[in-house]
Amino acid sequence: MTRDIPGDLWKRLTSTVGLVVTRHDGTTNVMSAEWSYFVNKQPLYAAVALGPRTASRRRLEAAGEFSLTLCAEDQAALADFAGSFSVTDVDKTSSDLVRLGTPEATATPWVTGGVLAVECRLRRTVPLPAHTLYVGEVVAAHLPDDPARPLVKHGGMHTLGAPAPRTAVVAAAQLRPDGTLRVAATGPAAETAPLWQVTLQPPDGPPIPLGSHAPSPHGDLLTDIPLPPETDRSLLPAHHVLVARGRATPGRAAVSVDASPAGHHRTPDEATLPGAAR
Repeated sequence: MTRDIPGDLWKRLTSTVGLVVTRHDGTTNVMSAEWSYFVNKQPLYAAVALGPRTASRRRLEAAGEFSLTLCAEDQAALADFAGSFSVTDVDKTSSDLVRLGTPEATATPWVTGGVLAVECRLRRTVPLPAHTLYVGEVVAAHLPDDPARPLVKHGGMHTLGAPAPRTAVVAAAQLRPDGTLRVAATGPAAETAPLWQVTLQPPDGPPIPLGSHAPSPHGDLLTDIPLPPETDRSLLPAHHVLVARGRATPGRAAVSVDASPAGHHRTPDEATLPGAAR
């Protein structure tokens, strides 16, 4: 651990390379922006962070719109080229690799061949210490006929690897102010055993079954379980909760105690965070 922040720490970020197109004063430019994201779902907003020496900043602000293509893995050479020169150096759209699509909702064309492309109207400009974040509302989307694999930026450029398998249950447990035990868990889909099995494990003595519980619509577990009357709640912080489902490796959690007056409830933001099952 160090308080000296490495200058290249930002390269640890993993993202999909974006190609930003701007059209201004009768000219079209394409540039690479590895910091390209969706930042809102409804309505859909996309954001790109552009550096202080980027000519596209002035062009984007003047046009009030831009397009963004998230690169496919076979566009690595194009992404490198578009990020190596400025519109003040050369007309990059003359390259054979730059194939522009006709816009539907704006006046800005978009680069074809990516994972997806969106046309955006600029809604907010956020000055940062060096870069500027441009946030646009997506007003049109263009998807390829066949799904493409993304070009991944993590230091260098990479192709997407195999999906990370989900083999284990992850669980949490909390004693609620009303005396019930709230248990939350996620895990791989269970085709043959959809119910969640919950067990309370004292530090000494046999395990205490807490029943089988149905999954949420997303397949997760979030339930409040009445504890057996003989349970000494003062000793619960020394207990663990085991959550099992199908053939997955069971999840294990300590029992935390909710010290707030009314307990914690998920806010709307928490309830709608994008996750693997959502």
